[in-house]
Amino acid sequence: MDWEEYWEESEKRFWYNLIATFYRKFVIKRNLNFYIRKYVKKSQLILHAGAGSGEVDKDIVRDYKIFALDISKTAFIKNKTNKYKIRADLFSMPFKTESFHVVYNLGVLEHFHKQDIIKILKEKRRILKKDGILIIFWPPEYGMSVCFFKLLRFLFRILGIKKIFHPAEPSRLKSRKEAENIFEESGFMLIEYYFGIRDLLTYAVLVGKRL
Repeated sequence: MDWEEYWEESEKRFWYNLIATFYRKFVIKRNLNFYIRKYVKKSQLILHAGAGSGEVDKDIVRDYKIFALDISKTAFIKNKTNKYKIRADLFSMPFKTESFHVVYNLGVLEHFHKQDIIKILKEKRRILKKDGILIIFWPPEYGMSVCFFKLLRFLFRILGIKKIFHPAEPSRLKSRKEAENIFEESGFMLIEYYFGIRDLLTYAVLVGKRL
């Protein structure tokens, strides 16, 4: 499954879509609001790199100027939240060097292998200002949603049903140390790492400062 297929078929996956929408609107969005308000001034430019449907941005777009980037044409159309939308690739984003104060994404890096993750983060570093902040929401191997969908896939297998809910996740986060190493290799210093109840143990939140 690729991202175009994921967004095109999203309405057909009723129960998955219901759960994902609930998490975006009532769990993840609250945690995103917390970190944006903690690290970002209202005058600063922000990029949501891999914005998807934009559901998680519904609160912060009222107070911040957010550019939403996604490669999927279908997601681009579905996104009614973000005013400033760009359809582009994470590996080569169409922005000048040092364009943004903050770049963030939620649930993106786990879909890439390490060598591509490094390339993506280096591209984010390029478009960040010298004192820029990177905020990454990255599902860890031990996260609540990861465990839930592992159990769900297991139950489907018992019933003889092969179920794919989303594109493959070859790089779910293993530890804080792994996050530190990847950030350092990409030109960032990890300044905050959080995994806790604020988003019901869904994501590890990594905040990095450009070196």
